[in-house]
Amino acid sequence: MVSRKLTPGEISSTVEKIRRKYDEYIVKYFKPRSLRDAFETRYIKSLRAGVDVSSFLLAEISAIEELTNREEQRIQAGPVRPSAEKEPSFADKVLEENRKRIAAYADVPFHNDAGEEVRRLVGALSGLVRDRWGDLSVALRDTMYAMNSSEMLTLDSKLRYLSTTSKDEPPAFMARLMSQLRRFPRNYAAVEREEKEYILEAAFFLNDLLVVLERVKKVYTEMAPEEKKVLDDTMAYVWGVITDFRLKDLKRKKRWDREDA
Repeated sequence: MVSRKLTPGEISSTVEKIRRKYDEYIVKYFKPRSLRDAFETRYIKSLRAGVDVSSFLLAEISAIEELTNREEQRIQAGPVRPSAEKEPSFADKVLEENRKRIAAYADVPFHNDAGEEVRRLVGALSGLVRDRWGDLSVALRDTMYAMNSSEMLTLDSKLRYLSTTSKDEPPAFMARLMSQLRRFPRNYAAVEREEKEYILEAAFFLNDLLVVLERVKKVYTEMAPEEKKVLDDTMAYVWGVITDFRLKDLKRKKRWDREDA
């Protein structure tokens, strides 16, 4: 690392060097183009913020070289060659079964490096808003859980915070996750922590909603047939998401749950 500041000419050549390294990295190791785009975004932000460009570019060179070194080490280690006679492990079977379960839900690709489970859980909640929430509002209008009730207003707010109306935009809840995904070098422990936080909040919401729907079904036994069908279909969908994403045990204890204990 040099201690002096880079000249304008050196800055330009260093930026081009970093771009070439990203292009080589993306092509050689089959990585997403978004990695180079992210560098360009960071570079522009650094110029606007007036940071030390020399230090910034030296850090970027170190980062792309570290990524390249990791890929080379992975290649040199060689692929794991499973025996043709070896049966998949129990863990492998469970992971594959879980993957198949969530594959039924839309994949919302708001970021290439976000986990598939999180992307499809966003798809499940966004589908709930898009395809069922309006009909459910009509079905509940003559109950104590109408959409203007305090319980449903709270659930509606949470659902919209956890879902998205665009496949390219993340839910508002994911602001911290997106911030971590845009950082470079990336803190993978922080990314995983934010993804788990989203899954936990989604689980709380779904289980809370299911409790309300079950209570409506239990109390309001003389609903119109079309409203009862909407209620039953929504309950089935919510329960399906809970089971497919293994969220049944992730419940937030509430005072009004005690009657069911």
